[in-house]
Amino acid sequence: MGKETEETMNNPFIPQDSKLHALTRAEEENCYKDMKAKALEYCQLPIKDFVSCSKDHNVTVMWTCRKKLKAMNNCLNEKTSQIELDKLMLAKLAKKKLEQSQK
Repeated sequence: MGKETEETMNNPFIPQDSKLHALTRAEEENCYKDMKAKALEYCQLPIKDFVSCSKDHNVTVMWTCRKKLKAMNNCLNEKTSQIELDKLMLAKLAKKKLEQSQK
C-alpha cells in the first residue's frame, strides 16, 4: 500500500540531466565579496556624507548625523539584500553552466 513511484527532492530550475547543481563555497564567497564591493561603490556619496559629518561631530554624532546615517544604511541595505546576492549567484551559476556545456 506504499507509493509506487519514488519521490525525490529536485530543484525545479535545474534540468534533471544537468551535472551542475550548485556553486562551490568559494564561488559563493566571491559573489558576496562582489556584492559588497558594488554596494560600497554605489553608495559612495552617502558614506562620504556620513563620514564627514561624524568627523565634525564626535560626541553628538548619533543625534546630528542621524539622517545621513539612515541614508547610508538604507543605500547599503538596498544593495546588499538577499535578492541582490541571489541575482549575482544566479548569474555566476548560468556562466558556470555555459562553461560546463562548452567543454
